Amino acid sequence: MKNKKTKNKYLLIRIKIALSIVMKGKVSLKKIFNAAHCWIAQKFRFVKSSKFPFLINFELWNECNAQCTFCRSEDGGIYDLNPDNLGKVSIEKGRMPIKMFNEIIEQSKDHILLAVPYVNGEPLMYPDLYKALKFASDRKVATLISTNGELLTEENIKNLLDSSLDFIKIAISGFSQDVFTIQHRGCDIEKIKENMKNLACMRDEGGHKILVMLDYIYYEYNAHEYSEALELGRELDFIVSRRPGNLHKLAEEHPELAKKEKPQDNVTSLPVKDLCDWPWKVMTVNWDGSIYPCCDYVVWGDQKSDAVFTTGKS
Repeated sequence: MKNKKTKNKYLLIRIKIALSIVMKGKVSLKKIFNAAHCWIAQKFRFVKSSKFPFLINFELWNECNAQCTFCRSEDGGIYDLNPDNLGKVSIEKGRMPIKMFNEIIEQSKDHILLAVPYVNGEPLMYPDLYKALKFASDRKVATLISTNGELLTEENIKNLLDSSLDFIKIAISGFSQDVFTIQHRGCDIEKIKENMKNLACMRDEGGHKILVMLDYIYYEYNAHEYSEALELGRELDFIVSRRPGNLHKLAEEHPELAKKEKPQDNVTSLPVKDLCDWPWKVMTVNWDGSIYPCCDYVVWGDQKSDAVFTTGKS
């Protein structure tokens, strides 16, 4: 029952996003047909999907200011979450040239519904983020980013709003500094709260149609602070989501807290019908142009951005 409620909640969020981009004229019949092709291919487990995914993730720059426990070592190394390499700090850091992003958007603009310009990094650290968002938006491609909120200064908020960003998630893991920094080692929750208030104010004053979601990363140790986050989210007219936290490395850094956490659902316990649909619908392009078929970062070989839609998905 819990899984069903979670799925229904995320379905409502997806519907809100879909309605928003339809109203902005960023959905065409060609995009709908492409999405339908991907969906049918996944539903019937076809060996090949559509030539184009309907969502592309871009690793613009995998640097981050938060240094979250489950994601990075204290010195900023990125954990490789591929099951074959679990726990190792082995993901190479790098920055995608804006030209590469633009070329892929240009290739796919008539077919994809959504561009998500972040994977492992904090997108607001990428110097050309606003140019990338504007380039996609000018070509009727909807955009979504997730941020820890620390860098949502008034200047950055203005740039995001002016770039016609469609959807932004702000992820927090607590509502007091002591609790918040258990996972978000490098951030200040009070500063983030102030930034969220500024975002809501500037959104409303400018009449911007951006969707904002407060994404609460839920653990047993921060459960008592969720109601405060929910109250603020509702006050600011944000969508509020609660999702299970990632327990990776928690036992090593906070063993007393890890003991209180409930076991998380494991993908091996799910029925076959719930297999990951990313290989049919989604593509992830790393900063160097290599292609990941899924969020576990299993590289598909040496395919580069100039061949994204002549290999792999097709």
